[in-house]
Amino acid sequence: MIIAPIVEGHGDVAALPILLRLINPALRVAQPVRFPKNRLLSKDHLSRAVAIARTNIPSPDAGVIVLMFDADTDCPATHGPPLLQVMRSSAGGAECFVAIVVREFESWIVGGHPEIDLQDCEAAGNPKDRVRHHNNNRYSETIDQPRYTAMIDIRRLRARSPSFERLVRRIEALPAQ
Repeated sequence: MIIAPIVEGHGDVAALPILLRLINPALRVAQPVRFPKNRLLSKDHLSRAVAIARTNIPSPDAGVIVLMFDADTDCPATHGPPLLQVMRSSAGGAECFVAIVVREFESWIVGGHPEIDLQDCEAAGNPKDRVRHHNNNRYSETIDQPRYTAMIDIRRLRARSPSFERLVRRIEALPAQ
């Protein structure tokens, strides 16, 4: 099964494939397509991103297109269904799903990191600040996000993050190929 990701952030381009392989090492993950979040929320731009991601899947039954972005302060339920509808209409028959991180990707890092003890990683606050504090007050998304993602304890994060648990259940439900 090939996962063709669409992401919003520069750090997500390297970090999401690492995370998906932590969930299931047998997954083949294509190079993520990156569009800024404001464009992903636009029907025309999202359709274009899906069309690009679809080129990474040889046939509709051979993969799935995954849109992943940060909810920030928004409610994830407001974005997911309409975005999924746009994705399906642009995917040429390929399966699609939307994975919205409550707060931001760094919420998953602090929720799954073995040395950062944060039970409610999706609570208000700035998870980047927590990662920065743990990293001697430095944090670069493109450098540190993939590195910290590789340290995530999947079981720990599943217990602490409902948004991550939804992603894992969706990945586990994919047919094996």
